[in-house]
Amino acid sequence: MTVPQPTPEEIKERATIDRSTRYPVMFFFTSAAAWLLAATILGFLSSLKLRVPGLWDECQFMGYGRLFPAHLNALVYGWAMQAGIGVMLWLMARLTRTPLRQTVAVLVTGHLWNAAVALAVCTVWFGFGKSIPLLDFPTWVWPILAIAYALTVMWVIPMFRTRREGLPYISEMFVVGAVLWFPWIFVTANILINKGTAPVMGAGLNAWFISNLSYFWMAPVSLAVAYYIIPKISGRPIFSYPLAHASFWLLAFLAGWTGFSRYMGGPFPAWMSAISGAASIFILLAIVATVVNLMISLKGCSKLWRYSPSLRFTVFGMLMLAIYAILSAASSTYFFGKDLQFSHFMVGLDTLAFYGFFSMTIFGAIYFIVPRITGSEWPSGERIRTHFWFSAYGIITLVITMLVGGIAQGGDLAVWDRAFSVSFVNSSAYVVGRATAWGLIGYSNLLFLCQLYQMFIGKGRKSEGPTLLHTEPGKAASAKAAAGMS
Repeated sequence: MTVPQPTPEEIKERATIDRSTRYPVMFFFTSAAAWLLAATILGFLSSLKLRVPGLWDECQFMGYGRLFPAHLNALVYGWAMQAGIGVMLWLMARLTRTPLRQTVAVLVTGHLWNAAVALAVCTVWFGFGKSIPLLDFPTWVWPILAIAYALTVMWVIPMFRTRREGLPYISEMFVVGAVLWFPWIFVTANILINKGTAPVMGAGLNAWFISNLSYFWMAPVSLAVAYYIIPKISGRPIFSYPLAHASFWLLAFLAGWTGFSRYMGGPFPAWMSAISGAASIFILLAIVATVVNLMISLKGCSKLWRYSPSLRFTVFGMLMLAIYAILSAASSTYFFGKDLQFSHFMVGLDTLAFYGFFSMTIFGAIYFIVPRITGSEWPSGERIRTHFWFSAYGIITLVITMLVGGIAQGGDLAVWDRAFSVSFVNSSAYVVGRATAWGLIGYSNLLFLCQLYQMFIGKGRKSEGPTLLHTEPGKAASAKAAAGMS
């Protein structure tokens, strides 16, 4: 079975929808890409500082305790949230066949979001942080972020309600889920942490927020992209829609229970970490079922990933999602978690979520969306290929070194009469891999940013044919033609 080809009327309708989303979506993509480059530089500098503690001692702004939180805030709120919002707006407009009519309002709230992110990053970098990862900015900043987010994504709900007759697409369900779930976890965590909650419970709430940010926002947006792009490029429908819906509801029911397993053995009721660990394990089933569903949908079309930039990034992102779910489930068990919970492993796990599966999938979406809303093609397929491989090698290097370094560090921490400094010294060699990884990622992101801004200012390639990997422009009309499948 193949996906039906669009009629001329549908093609015209899609072009109208793409024009309506052009400026808001490109604004979010370019702003996000700029924040990504800044986050990458901060990530490299923080890793370098961790490896060479005496570096920049005379400058208080270059301490690890300021660089790393600033890096996290720029990566998540500057890059991930903005890129995800741009993708959600375009996806919902396309899926519901509804043009985006409030472009000026969306652009205004987008500027408000960027201003709030700049305040969050700068206040943490200048020493006003609260040592609560991703919630460490001053109390007066988070309401601005919450309001900006609500005013930006609020237009998704009317588009969903006015969709045409029939059951909603699975991508629509994931987008709506992400739109509604993030305000719940963000506002709840900030209110409880900033309104006199005991510090111990505040740490637990922070772990709950980070876990839910991955499963209640980043995973739904990534899966919405995958469920849209894979059928579009392969020309085949999803293998099993019942399985896709089951995975959605499992994620919706279980994700809110995760997070507290990061503090197993801590001063919390034992049932909290136990239920949290069980939820992480059951979520693994939903994620693996989803990835298998998507891979079966691509059966017989595996050659397409060699030529399609969007498919290559998306498939890699889905594989990283499966690895993230496996590692998260393993670390939520006492057997592994007792040694890994306060080690480099957790940094690697979070980065695998923020950059591994989410960012790689979003790159795939951007490479798919931007030519459609700008009317031009990417200037260079070779740069896209370089972007992919440097990003892939970077994230693999980072995860492996942090995993192995976390095991080494956790083993030292488990010896009760061994000084903490020993664990730091023994694991410091692995931080070299962390810095190297961010260097590779930084170079790839610079190439991505340059190409994206060329598209933004109208300097994209105007010649015939899509931008495909390993194929000169104009030699193939599609990835399927390049792969000899049509």
